[in-house]
Amino acid sequence: MNWLKVGAVVIGGIVVFFVLNSVVHLLLGLLTAIAFVAIVAGGAYVAYKIAGARRQRQVKSSPEEHRVPSEPESRSIAVPTVTPKQAVTAQPAHHDVEDELARLKREMGG
Repeated sequence: MNWLKVGAVVIGGIVVFFVLNSVVHLLLGLLTAIAFVAIVAGGAYVAYKIAGARRQRQVKSSPEEHRVPSEPESRSIAVPTVTPKQAVTAQPAHHDVEDELARLKREMGG
């Protein structure tokens, strides 16, 4: 009776091994297929976006738009005059640097 139980456990272990192996193989195959489809779909989407961007960059114009006007237009644009602000003289930062250096030396203990 003992050998029968040992044999049943061994055969059960082999069956469980094959079943789990099949399940893992099925899951990995499914995961691989999903990843492949996602990569192909992503590549197609990027290619579509690039092609769409190229089409949008092309300027379609009629020959009338390229015509140079023979006489100047009567409209004019008023541009306000801008006076430059007086130059701001900055004080040298030498004093601030020395104070900062002294503070750092105190904090570092040197």
